[in-house]
Amino acid sequence: MTRGDVVDLLEEYALLLDLLNEEGIRSKAFANAARQLSTVGASLEELLVGNRLSMVKGIGPSLVQVIRESAETGTFAELEATRLRVPRGVLDLLKVEGLGPKKAQTLWLQGKITSLEDLDAAIDSGRLATLSGFGGKTLERFRASIAFIRRCGARKLRHHARAVVEKLTHDLQGIPGIVSVHFCGSYRRHGETVGDLDCVVCADIPRHSSIRECILGHQDITWSSTESDIWTGRHSSEIDIELSICAPSELGTKLVQATGSKAHLAELRKHGELPLSSTEEEVYGMLGLESVPPPLREEGLALRKKGQGPYSEQLKRQDVRGILHVHTTYSDGQHSLRQMAEAMIARGYEFLGIADHSKVAAYARGLDRDRVYQQWEEIDDLNSELAPFRILRGTECDILPDGTLDFDDSLLSQFDFVVASIHSGFGMSVDQATDRICRALENPHVDILGHPTGRLLLKREGYPIDHDRVIECASRNGKAIELNCSPHRLDLDWRWYQTALELGVPIPLNPDAHQASGLDEIDFGLELAAKGPIPASLCPSTWTASEFISWCNSHN
Repeated sequence: MTRGDVVDLLEEYALLLDLLNEEGIRSKAFANAARQLSTVGASLEELLVGNRLSMVKGIGPSLVQVIRESAETGTFAELEATRLRVPRGVLDLLKVEGLGPKKAQTLWLQGKITSLEDLDAAIDSGRLATLSGFGGKTLERFRASIAFIRRCGARKLRHHARAVVEKLTHDLQGIPGIVSVHFCGSYRRHGETVGDLDCVVCADIPRHSSIRECILGHQDITWSSTESDIWTGRHSSEIDIELSICAPSELGTKLVQATGSKAHLAELRKHGELPLSSTEEEVYGMLGLESVPPPLREEGLALRKKGQGPYSEQLKRQDVRGILHVHTTYSDGQHSLRQMAEAMIARGYEFLGIADHSKVAAYARGLDRDRVYQQWEEIDDLNSELAPFRILRGTECDILPDGTLDFDDSLLSQFDFVVASIHSGFGMSVDQATDRICRALENPHVDILGHPTGRLLLKREGYPIDHDRVIECASRNGKAIELNCSPHRLDLDWRWYQTALELGVPIPLNPDAHQASGLDEIDFGLELAAKGPIPASLCPSTWTASEFISWCNSHN
């Protein structure tokens, strides 16, 4: 049981109480506890030592007991009792964009709708339109969201898949005789979401039988097929698993096959059948090719013949000097300006780019001009105190529906850098969204386009944009497009990196951190950046603060 698992349980209980329209104060307390627990920079095991849990804001004695019970049993009594009162499928309704607990309750109690299938059928039959608050545009939005959910299928967000991978790797490596454990497929290729886990276990052949017996009894995996060389099953986290065991002499070949992609394997086979080998480098070499890093093994990659030189180096954490697009308690962040700066210093970074929300984002306590000046005063004081570490004065300024910016040019010109983002008015056509973004990019004070499509992976499709036009506009105006490193976004989509890089558009790795622990989400950005790979020369996160400021001034 991890801290994230407990957060999920607390959030589920709060939602169930909301669906039952009961105990509003208790629901808020559990939701708040989940938020606070998600921002703590400590593992569940560390929090359970002594009275550390009770030191977390918003977690009183009763919640401490609930969390301890969850850690020990994987659930807690109140949650199990409440689950029995709400059909399981009702929670699935909350996955539909625009459908909150109150509307879901109406669908359940008044419409007798308890699943996505029921909802889809009610829309088709016209029955849903008879319920108050469910008009034509709402129904079309629901229909589109249901279709999106079905396209996503059982895929998992990258950080959720990583948690499963790390736990299983630890468990499997503890089995006597196992030499190494590898998770391949889209996970190893650094996909932004993961459909299933392809596991390759390496061990000497005489140990295979005993290893299979141990794996068969793993408490978190329900195996559906163990007859063939590739076992199939399902993890308790509801992610499918395929597992095979191989000898060290064939590990390289098995890794190439299990990593894929299908398109990449098809290209390899044009050069001959995959030879048996202990290393991937030898597999590629025997085919007369340069070895391809796993993140690049996608459709469209041009294979290089042996001797043409290796593929470009991938960025590493030690290459990153600073982090841009970070929020504080001035807007909707969980930690203060000082706390975020000190967290950056503790991680060895050189500079921090603050980008709190602008005034129109009232839901996020967006800053007006007076509060911007107040923040700048604190930044100046901290810069004097913390030098040579440097805090940059930035903003995440809303792009308004007509493409203008939420702050006027006189204020924008005083920031060190400006991230421009869309946070509302998503119901646009491709042309409307593209025109809106391009007008913002043409503002001389804008430096970076934030989360360019506004997508939330597996939850919300982004607004449609013409990527070619947006990237060309950024190139023409000397602007950057961020790779938002939040595992819920990972936007700019990696499929557009090459287009941006060919046009010289910089791509900073921006974690969009709202608490100190969020700074570490730059690791997800680094993983996705490897799919370019994005070079240091076009990644402002690897520049010095002075180099970044000079670049910002070059198009102002």
